[in-house]
Amino acid sequence: MNNKKELFLIDAFPIIYQSYYAYIKNPLFTSFGLNTSPIVNFTKFLINLLNIENPSYMGVVFDGNKKKNFRKKKYNEYKKNRKKTPVEIILSIPYIIQILKSFQILSIHSDHGYEADDVIGTIASQAENCGYTVYIISLDKDFLQLITKNIKVYIPPFRGKKKKILKINDVIKKFNVESPKQLIDLWAMMGDPTDGIPGLPGIGEKNAKKFIKKYGTIEKLFNSIKNFNKNIKKKIEINKDIGLLSKQLVTIVTNIPNIKFNENEFFIKDPNFDSIKNIFNKLEFFSLLKKAYKYYKKK
Repeated sequence: MNNKKELFLIDAFPIIYQSYYAYIKNPLFTSFGLNTSPIVNFTKFLINLLNIENPSYMGVVFDGNKKKNFRKKKYNEYKKNRKKTPVEIILSIPYIIQILKSFQILSIHSDHGYEADDVIGTIASQAENCGYTVYIISLDKDFLQLITKNIKVYIPPFRGKKKKILKINDVIKKFNVESPKQLIDLWAMMGDPTDGIPGLPGIGEKNAKKFIKKYGTIEKLFNSIKNFNKNIKKKIEINKDIGLLSKQLVTIVTNIPNIKFNENEFFIKDPNFDSIKNIFNKLEFFSLLKKAYKYYKKK
């Protein structure tokens, strides 16, 4: 067991989506017709992670009710272009939660209008204050804004690629910013069509990077509006409110009131191998059962 004060927080849905689409051309089915593609790959990822990192503290966070999302209430176009979740993924969630329970790993669902990102951000911030090094395991770039000395983004190995652990200097070097927190203002200016973040129309990535370097924040950009030529000045003036809204939309909440980090809840107890065996046999994960047994014996 890893006795260091290290907390691993898994952003569930991006991993599950990646797991599903990895088999999209050749999906895996049980003898009773269940598409287990997302469950198989997620379970492989989980067992590999447990064996490689040998964590003592872990939580897996799922998105809750998207309709109650506070960002959606602020801006109806937020993530409007996202495709509906494939039914195969929806059906896989209860099995994945059951597998996590068998491994004695905490699963958490976002609630009260917040997203999984906000739950992870809040737990990570509190855990850091309690002396933990936190690894946020996700494929979502939004988490880069949370990177500090003790909070890192862990990109898991998929499709033959090696894992990456991104730190402060990686973000500064890649985006040419002074700190990871400046990504919030950069993305607020640039916008993101994938998530329905409007940004500052007509500014674009090149100007956004230039403005960040010179002014640091979107608020300081607005306060310096007199320095711009007529065309740029007009674009910024007209879109000030939408720019500030964009910043709210891209900022991960790190202080959800009803969430309190309790290290005991995240501590991984010994797996319940009888439970693992039952669910794996039900899903016909016979080769994976052998890998799970090796982990169980190692614990």
